[in-house]
Amino acid sequence: MRYPTSNALIAVVVLLSLLLVLLMEASGFGAFSPLWNRPIIRVICAANLLVALPGLMTRKHVAWLNYLLLSIAAYVVASTTPIAALWVIPKTMFFAVRHAFSSLW
Repeated sequence: MRYPTSNALIAVVVLLSLLLVLLMEASGFGAFSPLWNRPIIRVICAANLLVALPGLMTRKHVAWLNYLLLSIAAYVVASTTPIAALWVIPKTMFFAVRHAFSSLW
């Protein structure tokens, strides 16, 4: 059986993360119902975990193991992928700081 290469897996992970960011931004504009938003995000995150599993069979299995552990932590804490967390966390921090300082003015 031929396993996928790391480059193909990385491309899938990046596409899933971009899809997740686009979905979160579209839901902010009211494109999706909040009722559907959470399950769709969970499915994308679960797909991200499943993509990391074949990475354990590549030559870069240590890096994929780290990504799998990081994905599990990001899924439990924030329901996101590690790459999408680079978008979500600063945006959330910005809104939190803006909300905290809005009462000062």
